[in-house]
Amino acid sequence: MDYEKLPRYAQLALRAVAPAVAHMPRLLMKVRYRRWTGEWPHLDEPGNLQEFFLSEMLKAAEDPAKLRLYADLADKYVVRDFVRQRVGEKAGQALTKLYGVWDRPEDIDFDALPVPCVIKTNNGCGTNIVVRSKADINPDEIRRRLSVWLEFPYGELSGQPHYSAITPKIIAEEFLEQTPGTDDLPFDYKFFCFNGEPKFILFYSDRRLNSHVTYNQVYDTDWNIIEGIVNLPLEGTAPRPEALEDMVAMARELSKGFKCVRVDFYGIGKRAVFGEMTFSPDVIMNFTPAFLRDIMKEVR
Repeated sequence: MDYEKLPRYAQLALRAVAPAVAHMPRLLMKVRYRRWTGEWPHLDEPGNLQEFFLSEMLKAAEDPAKLRLYADLADKYVVRDFVRQRVGEKAGQALTKLYGVWDRPEDIDFDALPVPCVIKTNNGCGTNIVVRSKADINPDEIRRRLSVWLEFPYGELSGQPHYSAITPKIIAEEFLEQTPGTDDLPFDYKFFCFNGEPKFILFYSDRRLNSHVTYNQVYDTDWNIIEGIVNLPLEGTAPRPEALEDMVAMARELSKGFKCVRVDFYGIGKRAVFGEMTFSPDVIMNFTPAFLRDIMKEVR
């Protein structure tokens, strides 16, 4: 959802109801699942991967320590320390260059900001602004959008309480150029890891900024395609990423200690770049119902 495009009265109304619905994550999760599938989820005895992620999030909502951990790892700024701890010297290449961190949009000095760059908030989903040149900078408009994103109660309204535990900040970081001279966004490699072991990779290409619905493919960790398990399959076969081995190794280190987590990377030539860690992915949008049921053997 493009929150910043909502009418002001709609933004205010959603913020007004957020404190009440924040205490009803189970209901919100059930409603979201019903909207996706037309069925009610089995949250106490999950039978597919989407139900499992929702179930684990409910457990976190009742466990302050687990919720804090999920919040820190979903925080696009704080997670950088976790990456440094887990992957050591590889973090120098794996982490994007950080150009600035701010608490308020008013604090950003756009004249001093390197371009190209990406400006984003750390506390939500789909809150990215790509600045390819100084001509793209409209300070008032960028500050307006960032203000909406910082204030929007994403965690409360989506049934993802760990996002509500994040201290909102703005960060500016390096722009990753997949194909020099084009506007292409970088290829996205999403590693699904079970009990500390990467099992398969969801590959995105030709993705629109801040969008999560796109054509994709699935590969094993040796880059063999796995057919018949995604809802919107790409045609053909994507080239094996040069940094595949580094991505697999870092995904393994970052996912240790977790039953199931998605660890995202970008592959820029031979450089594996960390994207994010996700404990509440909407996998039902990507994978077939049969696959979501079958993969549950990995989290038992």
